[in-house]
Amino acid sequence: ENSVILLEEDHQENYDGFDPKSPESYILFNLYQSAYLNNSLNLADKIESQFKNRVQRNSRGVKQAGFLVLWKTSMPSVLVELGFLTHSKEERYLNDNLGQTYLASAIFRAIRDYKSEIESMN
Repeated sequence: ENSVILLEEDHQENYDGFDPKSPESYILFNLYQSAYLNNSLNLADKIESQFKNRVQRNSRGVKQAGFLVLWKTSMPSVLVELGFLTHSKEERYLNDNLGQTYLASAIFRAIRDYKSEIESMN
């Protein structure tokens, strides 16, 4: 997924030297990401649980990957996949106002629960 940045003329400047073909870039990425890894996984688990248990969506589980959009974040971060437009039933659900409301509400509840949990630790 990160390799498309090489198609941009000024990718060296825009992505602070990140090279999707370089193992060193991914090592640095992992170091940045690991600072908030446990919190990110906790938030991802809460979102996945809301989707699975409250919205009755099929779960593919929480996975870890080195996506550039999550690089150098200074907080817990997750990338949420709501479904696949190539699957006709999911496409209808994702285009439906009620489906969108359910998914947005699930994300909101997960973030609210995560925030409450973190604040209760302080």
